[in-house]
Amino acid sequence: MRVVALCGMLLAASIAGATTLDDTARFLAGKGAPADSVLADAAYKEYAQQIQTGWNQFEQPNLDHMRTWWDGRAPAKYATVFYPFGGPDIGNAITLFPDADLYLLFGLEPTGSILDLQALDRDAISAGLNELAASLSTVLQVNYFFTKTMAKKLGPGSFNSTTGLLLFFLAMNDCEVTGAKPIAIGTIPGIEITFERGKKQQTLRYFSVNVADASLAKSSAAFLPYVKRQGRFVTLIKSASYLMHKEGSAEPVHFAKIRALILEQSDFVVQDDSGVPLRLFARDKWKLQFHGKYAAPTTEFGKYLQPDLKVEMQRNSTGKLPFSYGYAYKQGEANLMTAELRK
Repeated sequence: MRVVALCGMLLAASIAGATTLDDTARFLAGKGAPADSVLADAAYKEYAQQIQTGWNQFEQPNLDHMRTWWDGRAPAKYATVFYPFGGPDIGNAITLFPDADLYLLFGLEPTGSILDLQALDRDAISAGLNELAASLSTVLQVNYFFTKTMAKKLGPGSFNSTTGLLLFFLAMNDCEVTGAKPIAIGTIPGIEITFERGKKQQTLRYFSVNVADASLAKSSAAFLPYVKRQGRFVTLIKSASYLMHKEGSAEPVHFAKIRALILEQSDFVVQDDSGVPLRLFARDKWKLQFHGKYAAPTTEFGKYLQPDLKVEMQRNSTGKLPFSYGYAYKQGEANLMTAELRK
């Protein structure tokens, strides 16, 4: 996507009243600028059309199919959604678990700053929208961020930072952003965003943290105790780079601690094959269901083939999934497993 230079300067006086966070989120989502603002020019309309076209062609119908399919399969009650390795992907979390009080996400990507539109001039806004469009170019086609390239596409600026993308996805999912502030767990930086859907007040917290075992023992030691204090939760895992499959001396960076936390504190888990290995879900503890198609991981992650999952999918799958989820992004190729804690 390319955004041509925006015409005119952004002047605070040209906007009717102060620009709210919700105004900013809607602006990033291409949902318009105040009619009497210099923001509402032809260049912005081009940007908005590009964003809306990309959203309408894949992401919106994909999420609609996911929502319809998921109806009746979600847990009856939940308050907190834990989305490990989720990065800025709040959209899928809201689609699967729309009624949570708290969404808790983390990733390696820095939070970035909270965007202040009134402090920026024409060139900064034009450059920022170009950066945001570039960061979204992949996810609007395949419904996941490429982990290795995300660090290059997400910048320290306000537009295409993790915070900027979170605001974008909230607005695209018809959420009204009511507040945002930096937070921290000791030295672990984060961002808290509050929003409303209908009349329900909801909270999103994202933390920039390394959860490899070695880091959790040193620089990130405060993170797991913080997560445990949130109480029981449902866990969503998607496109997690098979990090929790890593074992043995051939792979010195392990993620056993975060994996153990998920198994200990979740009442319900929904994941693709990149999440917690099937063999770790004890059948006397978990009620498992299998959905979609699974033959093998994509070539990049081929060594993480799960023969037991392949057998389960062949024998017990409920059928092809009508939406994209995870690395097998073509419709009909994705897989999901749900695990419900037995009471």
